[in-house]
Amino acid sequence: MYVGGALRAVQAKDVRAVENPITAIFDLAEDVERQAPKVHRLLAYTRAFIWVWLILDAFLVLVVSAANVIAVLLLLLLYGLLLIRASVSNLTAQGLVFGASIVVAVVLMVTFRGPAFILGVVLVSLFYLGMVILDLIQDARSFLGYYALRYRVVRAVRDADPVVVVPQGATPVDRLLTLLGQRSAIVAAMLQNRQYVRVPAILTGRTGVAYQFDAFLSWPAGTLAPFGVGDRGSAVYVKGFERPPTRADLEALRRAVQDVTGAVRVPPGRVIALWKSDGTSEIPEEAYAFLTSEVVSTTVLGRAHACSIELVTEMTDGTYDFIPVVMDPAGLAPAMAATSVRA
Repeated sequence: MYVGGALRAVQAKDVRAVENPITAIFDLAEDVERQAPKVHRLLAYTRAFIWVWLILDAFLVLVVSAANVIAVLLLLLLYGLLLIRASVSNLTAQGLVFGASIVVAVVLMVTFRGPAFILGVVLVSLFYLGMVILDLIQDARSFLGYYALRYRVVRAVRDADPVVVVPQGATPVDRLLTLLGQRSAIVAAMLQNRQYVRVPAILTGRTGVAYQFDAFLSWPAGTLAPFGVGDRGSAVYVKGFERPPTRADLEALRRAVQDVTGAVRVPPGRVIALWKSDGTSEIPEEAYAFLTSEVVSTTVLGRAHACSIELVTEMTDGTYDFIPVVMDPAGLAPAMAATSVRA
């Protein structure tokens, strides 16, 4: 396989030599980031090649089986089972689907008669293998997408000023929204379209329960979002507290956001618990553990989304404290920003 100049330069280094472990980790991540576009292209080409082969393989199966109706139906059933297997997360259900697909593949092989039997076994086996490879390629693409986004976020947090000064504003919510607009292209796009901003907001969830938030910003999903094309939309929830929120408060906030998401059909992009510190109270340990380990899990248009709850504290010295730090990498929402400018 062809190895680019940048990759050869990386491989020319002695991988055993480490001066500063932390710096070396970031350097390694940057090396991977530079090579990620090439790997993405490789996976895209491989995926296209496999699809072409699967179509050709299916055609050959039909030809060898003399367009036998049973063989056609079994091939379609096998294709459907393999698609379902790739989307099932439950291990028990995945095992059942896997077993059913093996049985269908064996029965399909048996439908070939005479000299065509050996060729049919090979074609069906290659079809099965091709579908499995497609599933693995999708896993690799998902991992690379996650890695690239995660790396950009970590780098943005590393390069950002650790001291965040509270901006001017009449209320803590106004000041927070101003800051979010400065740090996030997505929120800035929402704030430029005031019809998407509600301060405060009372929102009704899917269960019919009404919830009160100090601010709710939303960007609607695109027309083709149900088909996986275009913007899926995003929402920002802000809930203020007069004291340090407890774990029970955060769990209630998570349930409220999940219920409202089921009604508005827009995934949460930011969920913020806002608190103005009095200089003496501290965040309970249970609440801190929740913030750093739990997420708001939602499903919109068949896609799962995970969003952390971020506690933003307005400190007495005029700065913000974040647990955890949630940052949208630059350039994440160019389409949203462009649309807001045109509006």
